[in-house]
Amino acid sequence: MRLMTGKPAETLLELMYQIEYFTLGRAWAALTDDEFFWEPFTTTWSIRRRVECRTSNPFGAGEWVADFEIPEPTPVPVTTIAWLYWHIGSMPGRLCDIDLLRGMRTMASGLTSPYLTHHPIFSSAAEAVSALRDGWRRLRGAIERADDDQLEVTTAGYTYAVEPPRGGLCVVGPPGPAQPATHFIAGTLNEVGHHGTQIGALRDACAWRRSTAAADTAT
Repeated sequence: MRLMTGKPAETLLELMYQIEYFTLGRAWAALTDDEFFWEPFTTTWSIRRRVECRTSNPFGAGEWVADFEIPEPTPVPVTTIAWLYWHIGSMPGRLCDIDLLRGMRTMASGLTSPYLTHHPIFSSAAEAVSALRDGWRRLRGAIERADDDQLEVTTAGYTYAVEPPRGGLCVVGPPGPAQPATHFIAGTLNEVGHHGTQIGALRDACAWRRSTAAADTAT
């Protein structure tokens, strides 16, 4: 049963429904570890054990890290589904910990950015899907409980300092321009939807790889 909500919340919830129905359903339904770690190119960025990392500025502080280079190469390499889940998997849940949704942290802290705070690096498809599903559900509940006044409050965003990375993270810069809560929520939904679409496309490519390999074997 949905709570009575104002127009801003209803708009955000409708956007969430569209993203979940058309994009995330394809991104998380029956995702396998084979798809999760599949690398379509030899230059693909993925998540790896630190001793197997191929890049000079990976993100992460533990055994598993996410490939990255600063400055980014041109063109930026294609990423695996595992990399994309590290990038967005905990983002919806983390947004619920921001003060604009009654949490204890600020947007300026960089909590929602995997480049500024350590986000979990998932080593299995099941773990990644569970985190994204749970965070998505939690965010939907937080928006359902938000009133118009809460969603119109302005707060500062985060920026990146012009400094070398430290400890597997970029450095948080000074607070960014103030924006209404709806701006940051919509931005997170856009990020999840955008990268969720990439996950769907990679799953399609992986399926074609399997079907082509099977056809070659049969002939």
